[in-house]
Amino acid sequence: MMRDHADQIRSTQGNLASVTKSTGGSSGVPLRFQIESDAIDRRVAATFRGYGWAGAGPGTRQSHLWGVQLGSVSRLQQWKTRLHLRGLYRSDYLNSFDLSDSTFSQFVSRINRYRPDILVAYTNPLYSLSRMIADRQAFVHRPKSIIVGAEKLYDFQRQEMERVFGAPVFETYGSREFTLIGAECDRHNGLHLTSENLIVEVANEDGSLTPDGEEGQILVTDLFNTAMPFVRYAIGDRAIAGFCECDCGRGLPLLRQVVGRELDILPLPNGQKLPGEFFPHLIKDFSSIQQFQVVQTAADHIEVKLVVDSGWHDGHRDSLRSQIVQQLGSSTKLSFKLVDEIPLTPAGKRRVVIGYKSSNLPLKTRVAG
Repeated sequence: MMRDHADQIRSTQGNLASVTKSTGGSSGVPLRFQIESDAIDRRVAATFRGYGWAGAGPGTRQSHLWGVQLGSVSRLQQWKTRLHLRGLYRSDYLNSFDLSDSTFSQFVSRINRYRPDILVAYTNPLYSLSRMIADRQAFVHRPKSIIVGAEKLYDFQRQEMERVFGAPVFETYGSREFTLIGAECDRHNGLHLTSENLIVEVANEDGSLTPDGEEGQILVTDLFNTAMPFVRYAIGDRAIAGFCECDCGRGLPLLRQVVGRELDILPLPNGQKLPGEFFPHLIKDFSSIQQFQVVQTAADHIEVKLVVDSGWHDGHRDSLRSQIVQQLGSSTKLSFKLVDEIPLTPAGKRRVVIGYKSSNLPLKTRVAG
């Protein structure tokens, strides 16, 4: 809807200062939108505050394992970007898209050389790096804290990162449409919402509010972006309903838990809706699996793509199959496919679970995110 009716949604005020942004688009189709300049200032302030709860105030040394600009970039633009990040924000950016077995030592050496106070990262690349460090028993600099975002954080990932880097992990939740929506404080009781800028709701499919403790879709309303209003925007994520206050005394409401992407829930023929998080929790125990992706290719068929190392054998496959089938039942076919690499999305992220409906919705009804 936002894509198809962008011209009708944009403000017609000729003197309204705004900039154009775009999402990466989980479906591969980006959403371009306008942000009012005043709204941008509020977003930057909210991000500084949220990161500050993890000790990442302006001026702290930070290493970012993050996505970088793709495509051809001029030398002048490279110089300006480096001056802006290193000179103003003291941030060193490592391209998360390039992390692999062959580049592992370069990533660790750069972190050790820069010795950041804070490590900021996409969740899955940092988890992969943590596993590599642990497997190779490599030495890595210990930051004061770690901030992760852009992708769902699971408890086992948090535990592994904290064990390897010896620093607490702070989860953040945001999007290109709204920047920082919520962030953890040092109590780690949930995500403090940016309530001065946004209204965040957890709702059923009909738009009614979901009862406390039950799962629903996240709706976000931006209170300040009049250049292109987002009102009860279904961002494509799901969360547990019910807002509470943290004992830290900040007063901002807590979003209990972001469950995952709306499109990563697998509807099964037997009527069951299998949460995508089932697979990361299961596959984490198979050390020979380096990467994976679960794709529901049809309503009654699930394909598991695996990148494995030399330790993988038929016994692992049979054990994994048995545990998945036990959850799926007999109405769904299951197949495995060994691949060399799991491709990134156009946004530079790696979707680990892709539900059948995400690749079969008409384009104009897909949820942008």
